[in-house]
Amino acid sequence: MRALQPWRATYDPALAVTAGDRVTPGRIDDAYPGWQWVVNSDGLGGWVPAAILEGDRITIAFDTTELTVAAGDRLKPLDHRLGWTRCQTQDGQTGWVPDHCLGAD
Repeated sequence: MRALQPWRATYDPALAVTAGDRVTPGRIDDAYPGWQWVVNSDGLGGWVPAAILEGDRITIAFDTTELTVAAGDRLKPLDHRLGWTRCQTQDGQTGWVPDHCLGAD
C-alpha cells in the first residue's frame, strides 16, 4: 500500500501497555469512535481501542506509536483497527496511520 497523503505522528512519546496494566480510562474519541483515551500510572496517555479495556485493566498488549509518512511512501500493512492501519516502512519503522491517508499500491 502507499501513503496517499502525508501524516505526522501526533503523540510523542507513545504509550505502550501490556495485558493486566491498570490505566485511568478517559473519553471516547469523537473523530474515531471506538478509541478511548487512557492514562497509565506514570501519567502518560494515549488512544487505545476501547475493546481492549475491562474496567481499568488492559486485556492485550497495545502500542499507540503513530507513523509519520510522506505522500508516496510504500508501506506494508500489519494490523487494522477502527479507521487506522498499523504499517511498516521499507526501513522497518512501524506505527499507526489513519486510513484516509492510505491507498492501494
